[in-house]
Amino acid sequence: MIIRIRRRGRGAVATAAAVAAAAVLAACSGDGKPPALSQAGLHDKVRSAAGDSKRCPLDYDLDKAASAAHVPGAAKPVSAHVDLPEDADKDAVLSTAHATDVECDYTLGSGTVSVETLAAEKGSAAALLAPLVQRDAELSSDQLKAYVEKVQKAPTGTPVVTPTGSVALVRLRGAGTDSVVLMVSCGTGQDEGGTKLTAAQVRGLAQNLGGQAHW
Repeated sequence: MIIRIRRRGRGAVATAAAVAAAAVLAACSGDGKPPALSQAGLHDKVRSAAGDSKRCPLDYDLDKAASAAHVPGAAKPVSAHVDLPEDADKDAVLSTAHATDVECDYTLGSGTVSVETLAAEKGSAAALLAPLVQRDAELSSDQLKAYVEKVQKAPTGTPVVTPTGSVALVRLRGAGTDSVVLMVSCGTGQDEGGTKLTAAQVRGLAQNLGGQAHW
């Protein structure tokens, strides 16, 4: 297994080679389902923002999501990072899975929230984020395996929260065979103070941000 770690403010973003809002209403498909999201579309949307910045290149309204999830306090962007497959080492997971990864970090009230969006043309986007989930939610290997299996079985658009209640993954509808997932993390693995949110609030954030995803 090859794991590459990038510092995420006080946390880290890892990738592993073993296994990476009004407009959303207008973009809904004719079958009543959310729009299908592609890796190529995400890549084109964010490629000009590759690297580190403060502004999230995706149009997430965290204040709106927090209000719907009954999370008090105002959201403030802290940092953003975009990783593209062509910038990764040839053996790195972003390259082999041909995946684009976008991380946007915020303060929310007195806590911190990380919103990670990953789209892959090969493999499972949820599995690619498994190292991050394990770190942030402080899961054992067995817990992580069971959690990822649960995520894979959940319908698209349905968030699955870790046993710790600090991380949620929601699979989004991918175009063709593309795999797309959004992760909301308030995990103890990235914040010494631990999450100040309940599992229901973390689930609500993931549900609402997943509904905002479009590109």
